[in-house]
Amino acid sequence: MQTRTVDHVESWESRPFSGGYRALHDLADASFSGAVVADDTWLFALNGRVVGVFEGDVEDFADASGTVYEAPHLSLPLLFAMLETGGETRATYYTEDTPLSETDETLTDGNFVGYVELSENVLSGDYFTVYYGGRSMSAAFVGASEETVTGEEAFERAADEVGLYEVVSVDLDIVDLPEPEEPVDEPVEEPTDESTDESTAAAETGAAAVGAVDADSTDTTSVDSNDDADADAVEATADATETADVTSVDSGVGSEPERPDEAAAHAATETGLTPERSDAADTAGTADTADAAEPVDVKSEEAEETDTEPADESTFAEEEAWRETTSVPAIDPDESRDSATDAAASGATARGATDGTGVADEPASGAVTETDVPADRRERDAAGVSAEPAETETATSADESRVSERVQELQAAVAERDERIESLEEALDEAERRLDDRRAELDRLHEERDDLAARVETLEEQLAEARANAATATGHGNAGQSGAEDRSPAEALSGTNLFVRYESKADPTLDALESGDATAEQINANLRLEHHTRFDATDVTVDGERFERFLETSAPYRFVSWAVRELPYEILDTGHRSGLSDLFEAVAQVDRAELDGTVAVPGEDGSEVSHTFDVVLRDRMGNPLVVADLEESRDPVTGDAMDDLVGAARTVASGSETLASAIYVTSSFFEPGALEVADESVDEGGFLRGSDKDSFVKVSRKRGFHLCLVEDRNESFHVTVPEL
Repeated sequence: MQTRTVDHVESWESRPFSGGYRALHDLADASFSGAVVADDTWLFALNGRVVGVFEGDVEDFADASGTVYEAPHLSLPLLFAMLETGGETRATYYTEDTPLSETDETLTDGNFVGYVELSENVLSGDYFTVYYGGRSMSAAFVGASEETVTGEEAFERAADEVGLYEVVSVDLDIVDLPEPEEPVDEPVEEPTDESTDESTAAAETGAAAVGAVDADSTDTTSVDSNDDADADAVEATADATETADVTSVDSGVGSEPERPDEAAAHAATETGLTPERSDAADTAGTADTADAAEPVDVKSEEAEETDTEPADESTFAEEEAWRETTSVPAIDPDESRDSATDAAASGATARGATDGTGVADEPASGAVTETDVPADRRERDAAGVSAEPAETETATSADESRVSERVQELQAAVAERDERIESLEEALDEAERRLDDRRAELDRLHEERDDLAARVETLEEQLAEARANAATATGHGNAGQSGAEDRSPAEALSGTNLFVRYESKADPTLDALESGDATAEQINANLRLEHHTRFDATDVTVDGERFERFLETSAPYRFVSWAVRELPYEILDTGHRSGLSDLFEAVAQVDRAELDGTVAVPGEDGSEVSHTFDVVLRDRMGNPLVVADLEESRDPVTGDAMDDLVGAARTVASGSETLASAIYVTSSFFEPGALEVADESVDEGGFLRGSDKDSFVKVSRKRGFHLCLVEDRNESFHVTVPEL
């Protein structure tokens, strides 16, 4: 079950119910509209007809008990039954193109079965109109609380909304309620042809005898109750009555009940007298005794005139009137009562007009008199006669009460609607005021935007003019120069050296790193990098950019600045002072950095061997302390590139005792092959092995260098090997 369905149904007026099918039939007879829930099985009914059973079958209500929910409006059980059944979307319309009222008229005229849902792009709520049997009913769930609005108000609200609505057809099946199980009666033996003939003959004899009796002699007080012959007649008459009852049931229409007055007359006619008694007074007494001894079904009215004498015109007229009365069910309960009263009156008139030879004359001679009728039966008959006016008065009073309550409800709804309209009008005024303020603010912003756009256009023109002037001036300045004044980045860097200098020798320098007498802030505040070129830097540009600006933003320059300003403090802060002791001490001795520098060392055969690195950090004597290669492309470092650096560093370390570290810097990342080469080169076979020195590559028993891998990300450097 949908959550919305459960929430709304459980908010209806409810009461418990029990009795299974019989209780459902009582609800159907009362034209119940709402929901019945038993053991998680849901049943929806509209005007007493079951329009859907969900989460189970109608058989679940056989002996069940549960809760009855009375729907506040007829549209709700039909709508929820359709929503739970599901349907097929036939079309989707926009209210501005196809108004809801036009669609409603078309669907109503076409006997459409389904519903229209207006909810898409509608903020106020969900609106529904259900169609069944050429009629339409509307319901809406408005606001965050889903307040239920029904009837014409719901349709008018929906017609005023703007959005998309769907037309959904539903195959709705009416579920027939099973009949409740009746108590099991003792089996009645089917009479044979002989017994039927005998009972029929007895009935005919009794009818003839009754017709011969004077009306004054029918009074049962003249019959001697102590007569043995009468007692025998009573017993025989009772047997004949039972046989006649069975015959009448077999030949009559068993689905229609008998009226009490006709049932008594019929029983007397069918019973008759035994062939052994011919006295008229005894005949009357026997008939009365049989009626009193054998209970007669007072509910069946159609079992009359089956195996007895042929029916005359009055009997057929009465039968026709009865059929006309009972075969057309009235929708209005008042109409039903009036029709029943008229039919009874016409039946009585027809019986009164019958001659003395037919069945209609029998009540005057052989029918049960008031004396023989049991007291409780007379009370029920009297109550039945007197109850009709009382019921009419009670129904009229109830109708007036319902009308009064309905008027009060409508008046309250009108007052609530007026209050709602007033509230919405106030909200509309406030919204219009805010809208005016927003429009004024928007106009101001438009003006400001236009001013800024004009300002940007002016500045762009000035910038273009300034660039043109600068280009003209540069052209004039370079007119007498050679074409080499605009250098490539490689040419500019290869002729450049950086020097580590201080504002004052008296203030802390890198030499204070080992003693720990100064902080990083104090040392860096005193330290500065100066550059020296083998060309006149004032007249050189690099790809059109001034040399000084190019140099300070280049990767080699930033690496040198990081190596002397940040690297030693990272080593200290991470506790790797002893593990990277050679590198830490070497940074404190750096005096200058050679960009695109070459290191030459004697080889094994005495000849000089040289290798070029992107950066070479040297001490005051020019000895190499740190060599570094920088990869500025987006390509990762391969194993071959790592092998080249490690091999060159081994050669330098073999010929120079001062080399403390070889560093590979990349702006991308290291491939697994590069990491494997570095791992194989490190002493004792790996980065994770414990040793006195971190990531140390041994060249000889007492000589080696630290191999470090650094990543250049977001203009900052991070040591990845060894992990700090």
